[in-house]
Amino acid sequence: MKNSFYFLIILFALSSCGAIHNTPKSQTPNKIESSSMAYSFVDQNGNFYPDNWSSQYGKPPKNAKSKEFSLKKLASEKGKEIELSASEKTKIAQVANSGKNKNRIFVFVHGFNASSEEVTKSYRAIKSQLNTTNKDQIINFYWDGLVAQSMFGAGKIWFNATNNSQMAGEFGLRRLLNSYQNKDIYIISHSRGASVVLSSLSNPPFSKREIEDRKDDHNVDIDNDSKILQEKNNSIYCIMLAPAIGTKDFKSEDLKSGEDSYREFSPQLKKVHITINNTDPTLKKFLGFLSDKLKPTDLGYKSDAFDALKEHYDFLEKTDFSGQKSHNFDVYIRNPKFKAILKEFNIAK
Repeated sequence: MKNSFYFLIILFALSSCGAIHNTPKSQTPNKIESSSMAYSFVDQNGNFYPDNWSSQYGKPPKNAKSKEFSLKKLASEKGKEIELSASEKTKIAQVANSGKNKNRIFVFVHGFNASSEEVTKSYRAIKSQLNTTNKDQIINFYWDGLVAQSMFGAGKIWFNATNNSQMAGEFGLRRLLNSYQNKDIYIISHSRGASVVLSSLSNPPFSKREIEDRKDDHNVDIDNDSKILQEKNNSIYCIMLAPAIGTKDFKSEDLKSGEDSYREFSPQLKKVHITINNTDPTLKKFLGFLSDKLKPTDLGYKSDAFDALKEHYDFLEKTDFSGQKSHNFDVYIRNPKFKAILKEFNIAK
């Protein structure tokens, strides 16, 4: 009875709060700021924003609905699909060319329910702790994890944001990774950004309904448009702060047989270092017993999920952040244990 009461509270929260899309404030969101700094911003389907995007496609509605706004949808309606594709190729090539003579590439990936303004502050805080030189490139990566308009709004946006994270990884971040060769690539993510990263490295598990909805609503054919992570002799290292994912995110389901299997990853993936925090209120979904349900977050919440995955993946490592009672990106970054992780990777200042 008690659990049923909690579920009713959650369902009420999910149905009563609004959200907005996380869109760029700049009209040139995908740009090279300097020889060592680049910005990459994708929409809910992983499409890269072109210059002057709002004048070409308009601004999204204030109350974000997943069906109403995406670059691919609007490009299809306006006959600009070829133009959008050409712009994306140009933007990706510019980022890749700026990092062509670099030794290391650092990519920062935020989580859900985060505006671009607050994310940028967190990215600067990460950079300030890294020992970088002019032979390194930093990519600030932004995706549409949606932004809640009230204190309870995170519950409402969670489900759409989880789907967006997979699209942002497979169709956005992966295209950036595929443009590099013979690089050491360090990806630092927070919260649901871990799903963006996983989805860039290996095809994520989409439900049949999600595949159909993306095609009907946005003219995106997930099956046909998907490209694998190319073998480019890169070495990829991931640090996942407060990973809002679960063991299910490491599995792929055969939609015909209904059976699932553990996903395979490229040998380019060398390490995935996660944090575990059983006092993180978001990862425990405030109630604890929901962490492995409703789009799981149990990998970042408890050791059980990590231990189960460790049997299949040697590249996994962990650091326990339990005792920290915040899910906030900045709080994880300021935790001395984060600096210790950076030292383990030999990238700390």
